[in-house]
Amino acid sequence: MEPIIFVPEYVNVSNIDQCLLDKHVTFCPIDSKTFDAGAQLEQRKRFIVLEKDYFDAYFHRGRPDKCSYQSRNAIMAFMWRPCNWMDFYLNFLIVDGVVGFAMPPVHYFVCANDSDDFNLNSPADDNSIVEYFDSDYGSDFAKFARVVKDKPYCVQNYFIVNVCQTYHAVKTDDVSIRYTFDKDVKYQVIELLVKKSATIEELIEKSALLSEAKADTDNSPFQLRDSEGNVVTDGTKFSLQIVGSWEEDEDIDEADLANLTERELLYHNREWLAFNIFSGPEEGHTIGCLYEDGSEFTCETIDGIVYLKFEDMYFYNDLSNNKYDLFVGKDVPTKRQRVRIEYIEDGNLILRSWESRVLAANEFMKSSCGIIKFNLRETPYYGHPSMRLRIIRR
Repeated sequence: MEPIIFVPEYVNVSNIDQCLLDKHVTFCPIDSKTFDAGAQLEQRKRFIVLEKDYFDAYFHRGRPDKCSYQSRNAIMAFMWRPCNWMDFYLNFLIVDGVVGFAMPPVHYFVCANDSDDFNLNSPADDNSIVEYFDSDYGSDFAKFARVVKDKPYCVQNYFIVNVCQTYHAVKTDDVSIRYTFDKDVKYQVIELLVKKSATIEELIEKSALLSEAKADTDNSPFQLRDSEGNVVTDGTKFSLQIVGSWEEDEDIDEADLANLTERELLYHNREWLAFNIFSGPEEGHTIGCLYEDGSEFTCETIDGIVYLKFEDMYFYNDLSNNKYDLFVGKDVPTKRQRVRIEYIEDGNLILRSWESRVLAANEFMKSSCGIIKFNLRETPYYGHPSMRLRIIRR
C-alpha cells in the first residue's frame, strides 16, 4: 500500500523541512475533528500524522510514536522498508519522549528539474533533509551554506549539492573546498563523510593522486604482464591470484610456506578469482573468489583497450545502476561499464571502474569463498588495497 502522510488543517507543510522520500508518498489533508486513527490502522499498518512541532508515526504497537521532524526522512525510510528492529534500537534515540535519529541529518540541495535517486538501504540518504532550487538560479554554494548554518540540527561541516546527477560535497565554512563526484559513487562518498571515515579534503587529495595515475596510464600503451614480467597476449590462458598478507610477513620465507598446513594457508589469504557459479542471468553473472585453484581467464584487446574475459564473457561493472559486483557478460562493455586494469607501485595489478575512483575488493561471505565488490574505500595510495592481483599462466 502506498505510503501516506495525513496533514491536519492547522499544519502548514511549507514550514516543514522537505525529505527525499516525499516524492514517493501521498500527503492527504484531513479534518482533525473527524479523523479516526483507529479506522486507518484497520486499513493500513503504517502511516504518519503531522503536528506543528512533531509528527506521530504509526508503525508498531498500534499506537503513535512522537517523532522529531529533523529525523522524518530516516523514520519514514525505516517505516516503509522491511523492519529490522535491531537497526531501530541501534540508530534511534528517545529523548524527552520524542523519537529521533542518533545523528543529525545531512542537508541536500537538489536542482528542481532533477530527481535524486533514493536508496532505502543507504544511511547517506536515510538521514537527510532536502531543499530544491531552480535551475535558472544556479548553484549558489554560499547561499546554501547560510541555509545550513541557520539549521543547527543538521550536519554543520558539509552539505551535498546535486545538479543533473553531478554531486558536490561542499565544506560549509569554506565553499571553495568541495569534492565533485558522479552518481556511480554517490552512496559510497556520502557514507564516508557521514561515518567520518574521510574528510572532503582527503577525498580531493585522493582524487588528484588517482587522476595523475590515470593520466600516466593513458599516455602509454597498456600491456598485460604475468607474475614473471612477460607480456600476456590475447587468448593466453591464465589465473588471477590475489596477493595474500602472508607475502608481506617478514617472518615467513618460502621454506616456511611449503610447510604450512591447509588451514594455515587459508589463514594467510591465498585465494583466486573465480566465476561465481551461484550467480544467474536475472541478477547478472559475477566473479567471486575461492581458496582453491581459480577459474581460467584470457584477455582481448579492442581498439587499444585490454578487456579481461571468462570464456566468451567480458568483465564489466554496473555502478550506474547502483550494483557493486564485478560482472561478466557477452557484450563488449560500454565506456561507463569498462573495468580498468592498473599496475601499482609494488608491481601487482588492481581493478577499478573506468570512469571513477572505485576499486574492486574481495569480501568473504564464507571461509572458503567470497564475492568481489567495487568499493571506494579501497585505494593504493593510502595503504595497499585489499585486492591486489598477479597473473599466473596456466
